[in-house]
Amino acid sequence: MEDFNCEEGSLYSRSAAGLSWKILEQDDRLVAAFSQKLRIDGIVSRILLNRGITSIEEAEKFLNGKLKSDLPTPFLFKDMEKAALRIVRAILNKEKITVFGDYDVDGATSSAVLYKFFKSIGIIIDIYIPNRLREGYGPNVEAMYKIKEKQTDLMITVDCGTSSHEPLRVAKALGMDVIVIDHHLAPTELPEAYAIINPNQLNDEFPFKTIAAVAVTFFTVIAVRKKLREINWFKDNNLNELDLMTLLDLVALGTVCDVMPLIGINRIFVKYGLHLIAQRNNLGITTILDIAKIKSTPKAHHLGYIVGPRINAGGRVDESSLGVSLLITENPCESYKLASQLEILNEERKNIENAALNEAFEYIEKNIDINHPVIFAVGYNWHIGVLGILASRIKEKYNKPVVVVSVSDGVGKGSARSVAGVDIGHIISAAKEKGLLIDGGGHAMAGGFTVKEEAIENFINYVVKNLSRDSGTKLFIEQASEVSIDSVIAVRAANLSLVQALEKLGPFGNINPTPRFVIYRAKLVQVSVFSKNNLLLSITDHFYGNSSEILKCIFFRAFEKKIGQLLMESEGRCLDLIGSLQENRIDRRGVQFIIEDIILHDEKE
Repeated sequence: MEDFNCEEGSLYSRSAAGLSWKILEQDDRLVAAFSQKLRIDGIVSRILLNRGITSIEEAEKFLNGKLKSDLPTPFLFKDMEKAALRIVRAILNKEKITVFGDYDVDGATSSAVLYKFFKSIGIIIDIYIPNRLREGYGPNVEAMYKIKEKQTDLMITVDCGTSSHEPLRVAKALGMDVIVIDHHLAPTELPEAYAIINPNQLNDEFPFKTIAAVAVTFFTVIAVRKKLREINWFKDNNLNELDLMTLLDLVALGTVCDVMPLIGINRIFVKYGLHLIAQRNNLGITTILDIAKIKSTPKAHHLGYIVGPRINAGGRVDESSLGVSLLITENPCESYKLASQLEILNEERKNIENAALNEAFEYIEKNIDINHPVIFAVGYNWHIGVLGILASRIKEKYNKPVVVVSVSDGVGKGSARSVAGVDIGHIISAAKEKGLLIDGGGHAMAGGFTVKEEAIENFINYVVKNLSRDSGTKLFIEQASEVSIDSVIAVRAANLSLVQALEKLGPFGNINPTPRFVIYRAKLVQVSVFSKNNLLLSITDHFYGNSSEILKCIFFRAFEKKIGQLLMESEGRCLDLIGSLQENRIDRRGVQFIIEDIILHDEKE
């Protein structure tokens, strides 16, 4: 990679976001070879190489991967054989089955996958989603008694349970078998469960470790169906098999919202799932998109920023089961009622979040050295339902791992978000094993924990020390302040055909980001405000030239940065922009540029 410089020096010190811009360089001969053999646009070839795909075979698989041929057998999971046979036994014996799901999108979609599968074979299961505010994360002892009171024989936990030692011990003592379906990092000592299906436990041979719980659930359903086929159960009971591919919209939703890397099978899941969503396969997802007035073809960012927050809203501020209820309903009236309720709760969540975010930024400015490898924000009585969102928003600003803690009655509830290469879930699990936390866990990019108020300072020191002494981790954090740019483009090259060519590389998300471009030395023709905090810019090619091509650009949340007001006073000035291209059928050009960062130069017309 090379530094991207203008004649006045490195762009690092002049970027509005304080980021270092880097253009990824590739061998032009390789770019040409990819384009010729794969019959793709040169920019697409360059981006494939930028993503580390260096052979024609890899590129062919990336561009044209097939779901069925690329899926590994579910029986590579440790305990999958045992779990599948136990579920089959429950089906044959007509046992009462209860699913205990986490309150987030991954938990809701996992629960919905199981519900729809069991319903397709004539079995209605119970779903128990704990209240985030009263019960917290994962199985709890009181819930085990409630579930047993409903005559449950088999409990299946989804997106939780791997670290729930005491609740699962109680469940076993009450006579329930428990199957754990999870993806969070497993502790050295596992709880007493009948079976644990988790790619992140010791000696598990499943090749893909960074998959969401909903994907693990999907593989479990595949395994159960196989066992039922082996005993001719469908034929003997005169039942048609559910096409499991129809569940992939749920798998896609959970995968995107849990920020799993969109490579390998995750990318294939999301690709197929988005196709189903476009076909309006799931009534609940469709209703959310309709109420949000999304008319364009669904993309991964719609799942992450439109559907996901609304599914989550119930668990964050009100009733945790609303999201899964919406995902499983087949009644249009109920779907509209639930989606409307979640829409209102999501607006309430935004208000709560904004108030807490202002306090968090104030705390950071007064108490935190932003040169530390991790940013902490500690407050009192922040709504625990928005802590994860706070951590994400703060991470966006500082490009570092972030830990947010809300203290109430002497106990802190915390949420963490990380950057690529820094496994925050592992750090939290290690802190728990050292006795610094009451409870905690997570995966590479996110985690949660509970800590005594008097232990918060020791926990902060532990995390800072842990990250500071690891040279590899320090490097990843330093690189988080660098922005990799895929290519330089001109305004005249930003057209619909390029956007459509780039779609071959999607769906975009974690590890497979939306292609990022730099437009160098453009002229700011016009700027205006829309929706209070966002800017709409019109730019033209080459500050020193007579180009008539105009490109519309959007700078979201511009006034959260100092550059927002400055841009309002800068019509006619020269600027460099980095960002991504997006289809916009309203504009006659058919595209718009979504700005991430800018450099504003002194030249003016």
